[in-house]
Formats: sequence, structure tokens, C-alpha cells
Amino acid sequence: MLPNAVNPKKTTKSLKPKTTAKKVASKARKTDAQKVPKRPSLLLNLLASCVVLLFIGFGIKYVIDHTINYNPLLGKWRAQTVLGIMEIEFDRSSISSFGTKNPVTYDILEDKVIVIDDTIKVGNTYKIVDENTISTEAGGFKTVYKKVK
Repeated sequence: MLPNAVNPKKTTKSLKPKTTAKKVASKARKTDAQKVPKRPSLLLNLLASCVVLLFIGFGIKYVIDHTINYNPLLGKWRAQTVLGIMEIEFDRSSISSFGTKNPVTYDILEDKVIVIDDTIKVGNTYKIVDENTISTEAGGFKTVYKKVK
């Protein structure tokens, strides 16, 4: 008997090549271990920047309008006259009274404001009594207006 015939398993060689399997860490485990923060997209950064610039722009406009271009007449005013209650409203570039709206320009002095109607080129002077009271004279009659809150 041949030595190979008695114990064939020990002496015969396998035809499959032996390969060693390398253990590779999965990508999920690497990212969990490093915890790389996700950066916001460029579009989101641009949108946030535009919003911030918009708020800054409106803030600057508000400061300029209330310090440099301050007009004490802006708003709604009411007077109690012999003819009844009269209301006028001053905007940045117009005045509303008796149901009509006319374009105007303002000449602001220390204690008075001259309101010039752009359509007929006639002005009316309003004296500033305090921040809630103004007065004007027309045709020899003095009219006192109180600011409407």
C-alpha cells in the first residue's frame, strides 16, 4: 500500500489557492469616528447674506430718515374748527386733505415747516408748537392741529 492511499486527506493538496481576507473598516464607521461637520451650501450662504444686507440697508435708511431728513409734519393731524373736524395727512412727498392728494415739497426750518404745493406752486407755513401740536394761519384765522396717534 502506498502511503498516500491510507491517509489521502493529509497528503493531498487543495486546488483552491489560499487567500487571506483583509478586514477593511466600512465607510460608515470612518465617518462616525471622525464626525466631519456638514458645511452649508453656497446658495444658503448667499441667501443669508442677502437677508442680512437687506436688514442693514433698511436700518441705515431708518436712521437717515429720522435724523438727517427728519420732517416733524409727517403723519395725520386733526383740527377742531368752526366748520367741524378737519384732517390733513403729510407723507414724504404729498399731502392729503379734503379727500384729495397733492404732491408737495417741504422747506424745514427750526420752528416751522413751509409746505409748497407742487401743482399750484403756493406754500403754506405750519408752526411747530410741540411734537404733537402744529398751527397755521390762513385768511386771518389761526388753526391748531393735534397729531393723531
